[in-house]
Amino acid sequence: MRPSNVTPFVLEGRWTLDGLDQKTMRSLSKEAKRKRMGVADVIYEAVESFVAKCEAEADLEKKIIKFRRR
Repeated sequence: MRPSNVTPFVLEGRWTLDGLDQKTMRSLSKEAKRKRMGVADVIYEAVESFVAKCEAEADLEKKIIKFRRR
């Protein structure tokens, strides 16, 4: 349940950020400042990294050779 003092907003028309807590938003903001990019770019970068990791793990499953047990 959302507190009454939280107003939902969307970042760059894509990311609904009312679900992120203040600690997470501060962390994203610090990372964005450190990299000299926008918060949305930090989020995009994280999502792209996560998707790439998931795809690599899925590909790895296809490459494992399974031997019959005797």
